[in-house]
Amino acid sequence: MELNIVELSRLQFAMTALYHFLFVPLTLGLSVIVAIMETVFVMTGRPIWRQMTKFWGTLFGINFVLGVATGLTMEFQFG
Repeated sequence: MELNIVELSRLQFAMTALYHFLFVPLTLGLSVIVAIMETVFVMTGRPIWRQMTKFWGTLFGINFVLGVATGLTMEFQFG
C-alpha cells in the first residue's frame, strides 16, 4: 500500500489533532484543580497544599505549553 502526499498529510493532521484534543481538556481540568488547591492553601495555611499546588502547577505549565504547540501546528497545517 502506497501512501501519496495527501494521505500522509491527513495522517499527520490526525495525529496532531489527537494530541491537541487530549491536551486542551486536561489543561482546563488542571487549571480548576490547581486553583482549588491554592485557595485551600490560602484558607488553611497548611504547607502540604502549597507543595501539591507547586507539583500540579508544574504539570499544568508543561501541559499548557504542549497544548499551545499542537494548536499552532494545527493552525499552520490548515493553510
